[in-house]
Amino acid sequence: MTLPLSGQPVRHRLVLLGLLCTAGLLSACSSNGRTPIKLLRVARILPTNEKVTPADSSRDRQRLRSFQNNLWDVVPGLRIQPALYSEAAVESELERQTYSGLGPDLVMGDARVIQELSVANLLDPVPITPEQRSAIAPGLLQRVTNSRGEVTGLPVSQYIQLACYDKRKLKEPPTTLALMSKQSSEGQVFGITQNFEDLYWSMSGFKAGSALASSLRGKQPTAQQTQRLVSWLSWLRDASYQQNVMFWRDQATLRKQLIGGKLHWISCWTSQLPQLREALKDNLGVASLPAGPAAPAMPITKLQVWGLGRNSSARQRDTAEELMQFIVQPWAQKTWSLRYRTNYPVNPAAATIINRQIPGIENLYLFKGKEEIQIGDEIVGAIDAQPKLARAIQQILNDVIFGAKTPAKAAERLQTVLSQSS
Repeated sequence: MTLPLSGQPVRHRLVLLGLLCTAGLLSACSSNGRTPIKLLRVARILPTNEKVTPADSSRDRQRLRSFQNNLWDVVPGLRIQPALYSEAAVESELERQTYSGLGPDLVMGDARVIQELSVANLLDPVPITPEQRSAIAPGLLQRVTNSRGEVTGLPVSQYIQLACYDKRKLKEPPTTLALMSKQSSEGQVFGITQNFEDLYWSMSGFKAGSALASSLRGKQPTAQQTQRLVSWLSWLRDASYQQNVMFWRDQATLRKQLIGGKLHWISCWTSQLPQLREALKDNLGVASLPAGPAAPAMPITKLQVWGLGRNSSARQRDTAEELMQFIVQPWAQKTWSLRYRTNYPVNPAAATIINRQIPGIENLYLFKGKEEIQIGDEIVGAIDAQPKLARAIQQILNDVIFGAKTPAKAAERLQTVLSQSS
C-alpha cells in the first residue's frame, strides 16, 4: 500500500479507499469481500529498565489490540503481533531475532533505547517525509537524529513527569521545594529517584540547566550560570540528608513503596499511571511537581519513538511506513492522548487541543516554548546519543547525593565532562 499523497488529508484518502473498494476497483479488496491480512511484528520496550511481568504483558496486549482495531479504517487488514521486552533484555533478543531473519517490523521504545539499537545496527534509519517533519516539534526530532544526520526513529508520543501521592497520607501536595522540605520535617515521606532524567524537574526550578547547555556547546558558563548549578546540587545534597526524603535507584521501587504506604509522595511518569490507578484507585492523587526558588518545575519528557526493524518484506515496510505517516497527524495524536491519558502529543497542533480538553493540564504539560524545556531536550538528546556521557553524569550526581563530592566540585566536573563531549 502506498503512502498518502503529499498534502492529502487522511480522511479524504479513507473516503476514496472506501469508494474504490465498493466499486471493486482496488486489487487489495478481494473478490470474496475479505481484505488481505497485513501482519506487523511489533516489539515494545518497557519505558523503564524493569522486569516484564505477566500483568505488564497482558496490559500491553490489550492496549495494542485496541490500537489495532481502531486502525482498520486506515490500514485495512492490519494485524499486530506484539512482544514486550525490558530495556535490559531487548538488545540481545533483537540481535538474535534479526540475524536469524525473524526480527520485528516496528520497535516501540524510549528514544535512548532506540538510539542504542540503531548504534548496534539492529534498526534501519527512518525516511522522514516533509509531512512528518512539519507535524513534529523540531526539538524532538533533534533528539533522535544521529551524527550522520539520520533519524533513528519517529517520535510518536511523550511521557510526562508528574507528582503522584496517596490522598490518605498527604492532603495537599507541595507546590514548592520549600514546602516539600517543611512537610517532610512534619513527617510526610517523599520519594525521588536519583537518575538524571528523573531529577531534571528540580534542576529546572533553579534554572541550572543553562550551565550544562553552555558546556555542551563548548562555551564557558557564566558565573551566574555556575552559581545556579551549584545551588541546585546543594539542594540535592541537602535533600538527601533529610530523614523523610528518600532517594531510590529506580522508579519501580518508588511505586511499590507508594502502593505499600511507606512513601506518601513520589515523582512519577504518566506511563506508570495505569498501575498506580489499579492499585490505589481513588486514593491516587496527581499534581504538578514542586517549583524551585527561581522557576516552576519544567520536566523533560520520555520521548516514545517507533523504529524500523531490518527484516521486513517490502509489503511489511510499506505498511509500517504508512502507519507511521498517519500516527503523527493531529487527529491520531489527539485521539490516542485523550483515550489513554498516559501520553502527550509530539504534534504541537494536537498539544494545543489537548491543553484545552483536559482541565488543569496547562499547569502540567509542555509546548509553551519554555527555555528550560528546550535546554532539557538539548541535554537529554546529547545523553541519549552518548551512553558514556550518561554514565559519567550519573556518577557525579550519585557522588553528590551520597556526600562523596561537594556541590562546587561536582559542578566543575559536570561542566568539564559536558564540554569534552561536544
